[in-house]
Amino acid sequence: MRPESSLGAGLKVIQICHDYEGPFQTICRQYNAAFENAHVTTLYLRGKPNEGVVERTGGNEVVFLDQGKGALSGIKWTTIFQVYRLFRRSSFDLAIAHRYKSIYLAGLMSYFFRLNLVLAVAHEHKVFKRITRSLFLTFWRKQIVVLGVSASVTQDVESYCPGLKEQGRLYTLNNAIDMNQKARLMSRAEAREQLGLHPNDFLLGTVGRLVVKKNHTLLLNAFAKSEVPDGAKLLLIGSGPEEMSLRKLANKLSIEDQLVFLGHVPEAYRYLPALDVFVFSSGEAEAFGIVLLEAMLAETPLISSNASGPAEVVRDTGWLFDLDSVDDLSKVISKIVSMPENDRRARSASALARVETEYSDKRFRKNLWSLKPMMELGQPERVSSS
Repeated sequence: MRPESSLGAGLKVIQICHDYEGPFQTICRQYNAAFENAHVTTLYLRGKPNEGVVERTGGNEVVFLDQGKGALSGIKWTTIFQVYRLFRRSSFDLAIAHRYKSIYLAGLMSYFFRLNLVLAVAHEHKVFKRITRSLFLTFWRKQIVVLGVSASVTQDVESYCPGLKEQGRLYTLNNAIDMNQKARLMSRAEAREQLGLHPNDFLLGTVGRLVVKKNHTLLLNAFAKSEVPDGAKLLLIGSGPEEMSLRKLANKLSIEDQLVFLGHVPEAYRYLPALDVFVFSSGEAEAFGIVLLEAMLAETPLISSNASGPAEVVRDTGWLFDLDSVDDLSKVISKIVSMPENDRRARSASALARVETEYSDKRFRKNLWSLKPMMELGQPERVSSS
């Protein structure tokens, strides 16, 4: 492996992302940090120009296409032409593409322009279930290398695209977190004050868009069945289309006075110390869960489903429940709530150590540049040949 100070030197990189919603600003930032010696352009296909997004994304340049929803349905010619013009303007050596629409565009551009490598980052299961997608990856664009964000995603990709691993075109590369975020966390008291919460209430909570995938319905049902102290609250940080149905469910379960909807909170990770327990209720549809890393970094006691992706992240540094089981989640919540605080916090310390060891930017950078295609890309003679 080349000296770290020279990794990526001379490379021109384009990173293509569907949008900057959810965790994708964080994800794009981690790749930009790994290519700090290269010139990196990040392209968001959807989303209006935003200076805050530019700052949080990092890199050398951020481009916003501001495409509407329909523009990415089947990929319209206008989108292809705009991306084509960007590639024509710059001679990129490497493309990093997140989610299938971006992967398709990067693969298409590699037909017209000489790209040494396309990294296709698979963030979800069943991305290549469609035969057209599998064929595009397997037979038409053979310089595409797929990176699964968890071992379960990698296994899923291989099930639809057999042979990629033997060809050296399929790897697992976990997401990462900026360890500097630790210094930006609020204290417990400050976070509660900022959110308008009582300083002594027992607080369980979660962070994520209010969508079906996040399994908030299961969480509410489990909370309603749990043995929690008087004054205990369940916080939902995030907004989304499921809010009204969740409010109706809370009324039906008679927990409307215990449920707190905080809506979208910018940099929500900073407020995690306010929680006594963080709960991640997503099932198998969740392939990783960056918010898990944020909770672990904040040393907030953590409950997660035992879905393959989240369980791979948490392991024994938190408490796992049987996915989609209201009864099991309720039992785990009741058990943890009744524990002495010191016992809950002891496991959180091991969570922080796991983040530092396995999911830091430093570890991500090392793992990325240890991949065979990346080591080959880093050879000066290959870069100059482009």
